[in-house]
Amino acid sequence: MTDTLAERAADFIAATGTRRHAPDVIDQAKRCLVDWMGVAIGASGEPVSRTVVQSALAWGATGKARILIGEQTTPALAALANATMGHALDFDDTRGHAPSHLSSPSWAATLAVAEHRGLDGAAALGAFIAGYEISAVLGDVMVGDVMGGENGFGNLMQGAGFHPTGVFGRLSAAAATAVLMGCDRDQIVNALATAATMGGGLTASFGTMAKPLHSGKAAMDGVHAAELAARGFVAARDVFEAPGGFANAFVQTATAQFDDVAFSPGESLFDNSFKPYACGKLIHGHIDAARDLRDGWAGRPVAQIRCRVAEISTRLVGRPLPTTHLEGKFSVAFCIALALNGYPVLPGDFSAERLADPKVQDIMGKVELSPDSTVGRYGSVLEIELTDGEVLRATVERSRGNPENPLSWIDLKTKFDGMVEPVLGDRTGALYDALRVIDEPGGLPEIQRLIQPLD
Repeated sequence: MTDTLAERAADFIAATGTRRHAPDVIDQAKRCLVDWMGVAIGASGEPVSRTVVQSALAWGATGKARILIGEQTTPALAALANATMGHALDFDDTRGHAPSHLSSPSWAATLAVAEHRGLDGAAALGAFIAGYEISAVLGDVMVGDVMGGENGFGNLMQGAGFHPTGVFGRLSAAAATAVLMGCDRDQIVNALATAATMGGGLTASFGTMAKPLHSGKAAMDGVHAAELAARGFVAARDVFEAPGGFANAFVQTATAQFDDVAFSPGESLFDNSFKPYACGKLIHGHIDAARDLRDGWAGRPVAQIRCRVAEISTRLVGRPLPTTHLEGKFSVAFCIALALNGYPVLPGDFSAERLADPKVQDIMGKVELSPDSTVGRYGSVLEIELTDGEVLRATVERSRGNPENPLSWIDLKTKFDGMVEPVLGDRTGALYDALRVIDEPGGLPEIQRLIQPLD
């Protein structure tokens, strides 16, 4: 009898402890860790972060997993809080092929479980790599006769209104937790199947507190799914391919092809993108284009700004006149206006002050979006027509931060410092250094020491 997808995935996950990862795979996993934790700590004071942390602590549950810069609790509740914080600013890394933020739920679950169980950083790193690979590969799975790309499973799922982070993040968190708990093959199958049936998250929530909660719940439910499976909980082994299962429910207009799915340790990590701007990734190419045109524009009177975008951008990031800072993160017009007016489009720029800036308001009201099938998701064609008739034009193929146009370790450290120093002060450098050596003896305990509350 042919193995189900969950069974094949379980075979891959169960072998995690026997693998020696290539140095570049380990380096990429550490990039994901540094980026996620920096953004999460920087978001610890956000209203959504405070609310979720307060709710988690109100359960009164005890455990050894630490909420970042906070108290200890159970692994599931720490994962909920830390993954929500990691996505609160929409500044965390993104997988472009299947648009999802996998590091946040994956690392939040991994560190919570590893800390609670007293495991070392090398075990945590291996668990993260396995969990990330499972979710990334499933997000890229063939749908109909198209492999990955614009019509891959994750993209079609998002087009149908489901947030892939809330779906695939549960699987990565469950897989990583199962590794750290030492689950056997059957338990891993049931952990994945249970996480799959919990999947959800709606794109209508973009621009609200509910979007980062998708990440938090993915981490929490993934941990819970593995904990249940370890105690004998049984779910549908064919949940991915069965009628009424994962593929059929989330993408009802096409057929997902699971027969040729294969997992390769860490390979999917190299398709990850790290964000230079604190907003929806679909906007980044347009910000790059606006920055390219800023000096040539030089503040001269504008008649109209025409922005050609991928079709999905009109639905997910097409808010013409946002009224809150969270809505602004999903507004091409607002972000273009920020960039043209010299703002770096970092977390502090998403504020009531920036929304009310007369220069930003003026530019924002002149931006018109036009869907264009020739423009990629992460590209842009931007034209600024001046009142004297001159037209300035910029084209971006792949925005900064994508694998084809990557951020360096220096860029990531600058981003990390900017997020963490306002919160941790002189602990910042030591934490960065500890994250870079998490897999060395004493690495994880040092991280745990540095993320304790300030005196």
